[in-house]
Amino acid sequence: MQRNTFVKAMILIAMGLFIWLFFPFLKSFFVALLLVTAFTPLHILLETKLKKYRKTTALAPLLTASAMTLFLITILFVPILFFVYYIVAHPTELYAIGKTFYAQGVHILALAPDSVDWLKKPLEMLREKVILNQEKIVSTAVSGLGSGVLGLMSALGDMVMIVIFFFFLSWYRRDLTLAIVPIIPIKRSIRMEFVMDMISTTSAGFYTLIGVAIAQGLAFGIFISFFDGYDPLLLGLMIAVTSVIPIVGTALIFIPVALNEFFSGNAMNALIIFIYSWAMLSFFIDNIIRLIILQQLNRLLNQGRKAINDFLIFFAIIAGLATFGFWGFILGPAIVAFAVTLLRMLRRSHVGH
Repeated sequence: MQRNTFVKAMILIAMGLFIWLFFPFLKSFFVALLLVTAFTPLHILLETKLKKYRKTTALAPLLTASAMTLFLITILFVPILFFVYYIVAHPTELYAIGKTFYAQGVHILALAPDSVDWLKKPLEMLREKVILNQEKIVSTAVSGLGSGVLGLMSALGDMVMIVIFFFFLSWYRRDLTLAIVPIIPIKRSIRMEFVMDMISTTSAGFYTLIGVAIAQGLAFGIFISFFDGYDPLLLGLMIAVTSVIPIVGTALIFIPVALNEFFSGNAMNALIIFIYSWAMLSFFIDNIIRLIILQQLNRLLNQGRKAINDFLIFFAIIAGLATFGFWGFILGPAIVAFAVTLLRMLRRSHVGH
């Protein structure tokens, strides 16, 4: 009995020291682990196909891990690099857009009816203060830009660590599973069902997010190509990226575009852009298409079992973003998926007894 207590104490101490040693990387490691879990169906599919060929059988784990890592790098870094390239290549255009918005705002304020005179005075005072404190505002903006750049560099560093962890976890996925799963003190059948449920729910949430982002990006990119003066590829990509942001989401892009048309004197275009974007992106794709994608993924991954409720995933994303920042879009749903899966397994175990 004393020996068992000693062994348990040593295991707890070892785990504590391990967590203490790698504490700065725990978040990156956990995100990478969740991404590996979400990529498991694709990983198994690709690895199975590679093992069919004699020349690639031995290298199948390494080749699969490399392919999955390349796919992850594309998802994470391509949008960022595209935005940075566009900002660097078109600084004058961005400045001209900001200047136009300011000029049109002043013009609309001057033409406002008498019924909103109470609003004119504070806005006019605000405009005068902006003019008087231009230097301070510029210095503050530069300082904020510097802080933003440092934050971006920190986020990029986290992404690099996530990619590194993701590669090695994908490469040694089978070895780690065989080493860790058998020591979990749960009946083998329940343990396997728990693992499969965790994979299916995490994968369904992640792939649904990607599917909705792609659908919204394509829908807006194709639509905006019918209007002059816009880059469909850039705006479509921006819509896809902002689709993961809860509540506001794609409105961060299509509302400024509609306002730009309105300020340019094209009120009808502005109305068409706003109505289409709200109806297609915020209502149709965000609700109906999302449910269709979830149903198809449920059929493919869950084998007829119900996935987590879409509203629960939505609030999990909000809580995840508030708690963990950008990576909350996967951490939040994963934590909820873990809790729901655990409750399912406990219920099945209780019913079985």
